[in-house]
Amino acid sequence: MLNGDLLGRLNVQMAKGVANFSGKRLTEARLARGLFKNVLGDMIGVSSAAIGRYEADQDKPHPERLEDLASKLSFPIEFFTRPPWPEKIEPIFWRHKAAETKAAREMTEQRMRWLCEIFDVLEQEIEFPDLNVPKLDLPEDFRLISSSMIEEYAEQVRSFWRLRELPIRDMILCVESAGVPVVMLDIPSEKQDGFFFSSQSLHRPFIGVNIHDVTSARARFDVAHELGHLCLHRMVTAEQERNQVSHKILEQQAHRFAGAFLFPRAAFLNEVGVPSLDYFSALKKRWGISIAAMIARSYDLGMIDSDMKTYLYISMSKRKWRGRRREPFDDTMALERPRMLRRGIDALLGAGDYSTQDIRSILCLPPSEIEGILSLSSGSLSAGILSKIDHIARKRAPVTAEDLETGNVITFPGRHVRT
Repeated sequence: MLNGDLLGRLNVQMAKGVANFSGKRLTEARLARGLFKNVLGDMIGVSSAAIGRYEADQDKPHPERLEDLASKLSFPIEFFTRPPWPEKIEPIFWRHKAAETKAAREMTEQRMRWLCEIFDVLEQEIEFPDLNVPKLDLPEDFRLISSSMIEEYAEQVRSFWRLRELPIRDMILCVESAGVPVVMLDIPSEKQDGFFFSSQSLHRPFIGVNIHDVTSARARFDVAHELGHLCLHRMVTAEQERNQVSHKILEQQAHRFAGAFLFPRAAFLNEVGVPSLDYFSALKKRWGISIAAMIARSYDLGMIDSDMKTYLYISMSKRKWRGRRREPFDDTMALERPRMLRRGIDALLGAGDYSTQDIRSILCLPPSEIEGILSLSSGSLSAGILSKIDHIARKRAPVTAEDLETGNVITFPGRHVRT
């Protein structure tokens, strides 16, 4: 039951319910759990209309009802009394949008808002790398972007980041080093591969990848695909992205950019003498790109015609290489993981000014949601291991976030105060 202190913090008015209750927060929690209003209503013994009035801020739940809602949805009670993220996030670039269900997209959209909130909180304490993405000379109408232009744009981005024509060792580190946060969410949907959006208030783009039963090569391609949206489609409107015909063009362009960025044209033409499944298999681990994607790349660059492309895909099927986790090395290539946001939490804990309990209170989300968005180990924020983590964190020296492989992703000069 609620104690007296918490009742006071909630600013309860017994006659009208919890005065500072936010209906939008209830909508976020419900959609994140994939529940319809009638289902949630049944869970707490009210009608779907009552849930609708709560979400529209026409009615305020009494403390006991709010406690029941929080319990059924597995959210902290305080979550429902804090103002939601004020920004409308759009446009959102989705993979396989036409085949995806509205409910699945809504589940992810709530986590995009929480991602913005988390980044905003961390940015007040931590200096993340500045955004360092080249501003390409694009035509105003995205439909005028040709395949040859995309090849050149991919080469320009590689040159800007000094990647040369070599394999990218870690695709996520590559974009995070340029100030683009990446999140990996486990979304139980085979039709939702990833997303990209920009927050105007935070002045940051964000890339998301669905890692539900995904391979390393597929995740790398997804990140490169979303990077394509960032580089090519900054002038695209939400209305254009939602249009079915325009969406197909945007996806095709981002797909072409991903292949060109991961395996540059000159390097591909130099290394792929005769396109074949065995040769592509030999190149897969080095370049971190799937065999199926290399077949498509051969076709894009004019090395094979449509008949040969079809033949190679049929040959993959005969070898039982088509489908999830069926290509060679799919089970042995390690999945790359985001570092930027996770190291932000590490820095706060490492400085000794915050405990894991503080982090949970500040972010005011279920521990599992924080862990998922920040790519933390499952259970790392649970109450049962707080004392162990806090003790270790306070013993450590301040975190510099130095990457021993390729350099710094985040610089932590210590806490700073904004003026």
